[in-house]
Order: sequence, then structure tokens, then C-alpha cells
Amino acid sequence: MNRREPREEGFTLIEVLAATVILSVASMAMMAFFINAMSYNKGNQNKTVMVNLARNALFYMEKQNFNQVEKYFSQIGESDGKDPIMTMENCITISNNGVSCHLPLKSELLNGFSGIGNVLRPSVNGKEYDITITYQTDLEKGRADDPSPTTEDRMSKYLIPIRVSVKTLGAVESLRNQTYVEGYVTNEKIR
Repeated sequence: MNRREPREEGFTLIEVLAATVILSVASMAMMAFFINAMSYNKGNQNKTVMVNLARNALFYMEKQNFNQVEKYFSQIGESDGKDPIMTMENCITISNNGVSCHLPLKSELLNGFSGIGNVLRPSVNGKEYDITITYQTDLEKGRADDPSPTTEDRMSKYLIPIRVSVKTLGAVESLRNQTYVEGYVTNEKIR
């Protein structure tokens, strides 16, 4: 009779441990990849919301009365050599979408725009955003080194160049947490 030798089949404990370690390292690398992808996706989602808010504010301003926008920027004026801005800084929204600011003139001018409080300080998905509308005087005046009248100088009676900037309130200042769009408020004569 032939006697068979018993053969042990299967993995040794060392082989199982080595396979587990290799699988764990690969899983950790994949996990880090997915965490980075989720973070990047969340940032892109926030950026998309900010771009849409900026476009909405630009569209809102384009539909406003030209003389009223011009009056606001001319009466607010430049401060410290900076372009005049329309913002909710030092202001709060009160009932019926009205605005109350520390400066009575600013309150009066802002309240001339229906619903401006909701436009300049929107809240989306529980996040608050701050919108600033800047009157771009450098685009209207033309270049200082060009003595001849520019197209911008001739258009100043019909176009107000603005820049709408959006940033996330309470977020760290970075390019990821802000965006802007540019456009013009046109006079009713050429709309």
C-alpha cells in the first residue's frame, strides 16, 4: 500500500499578515485620494454658487435706473483713492427689504434700490455671502497717458462700469473663497 504524506494546504500566518499590510496601505492611499476629491468638489460647488450670485447681482444692477446708480456712486464718492463701492458693510437689513446703515446718506441711497439688502447679503444653503459692487473709475476716465478723448470718456454718459465681487462671510481670505464679474449699467436711452 502506498502511504500518502499529509500535505498542508493554505496560507501561513506570515503570508496573511503581509497581504493585510499591503491591502491596508493601498486602501489608505485610495482613501486620501477620495478625501481630496470630496474637498475639491465642495470648493467647486461653493465657487459655482458665488459665480451665480455675482451674475445675479450684476443682472440686478443692469436693470436699475441709470440716474439712480450714478447718483449713488457720485454721492458716496471715492475714499482713500479707492473706487466708490456699494456694500452692506456697517448696514443691516430691516423689514420689507429696507436697509439701515450707520451713515444716514448711505441708508437713504441704498433704500432707493428695491430689495438691495437681499442682493448684497444673500444666504444660500446656510452660508452667508458678502457682495460688493465697485464703480470702476479707471475704465470710465480712460488712460491718463492718452490726452485725446477716449471711447470710455464718450460713453460715460451712457455706461457705468461696475465690478461685482462675492466672498464667503467668515471664511479665510483666499482666491478660492471669492470671485467677481464685470459689466455695465446702461442708460435707458440706449437699452
